[in-house]
Amino acid sequence: MDWKIRELIEADLTKGFIETLESLTDVGLTPQEAIPIFRQRKASGVLTLVAVNSQDQIIGTASLIIEQKFIHRGGRIGHIEDVAVHPQAQGKGIGAALIQTLINAARTMKCYKVILGCNDKNIPFYEKQGFHKHENGMRLDLPLLVEGGGEGESSQEMGALAVTI
Repeated sequence: MDWKIRELIEADLTKGFIETLESLTDVGLTPQEAIPIFRQRKASGVLTLVAVNSQDQIIGTASLIIEQKFIHRGGRIGHIEDVAVHPQAQGKGIGAALIQTLINAARTMKCYKVILGCNDKNIPFYEKQGFHKHENGMRLDLPLLVEGGGEGESSQEMGALAVTI
């Protein structure tokens, strides 16, 4: 094995992290723009793992977000997000190792379940990791507002939310 798994550090943002995420979808951030997002996610307890090769370049990543529930006596669930392996490193067990490491972290954090969303072509991969299809996922895409109230995209940090009911 010519790679290892460890937690994401800020310096990794310039070592192929963004390019690896690009295998999922358009990231739309430079490494510099990703720094405040990295810091906010770290401060909020998101665990992001990376697989690094012998040159310390990022070749895989996955994140675990823990949610405290009211149900199940205040139990916790883990959400696995943004599982990506660089196209040149796929098929080497990196994705499976990242998933299993996050499952173990969720166990350590006393989660009663781990969930994730994926497209249909990835279902067999996740079934091999012990997951099973359960119910349906739904999605609603919301336009992001930029200063001035118009629609667009903004990479500005999200502050405290105030909702009027």
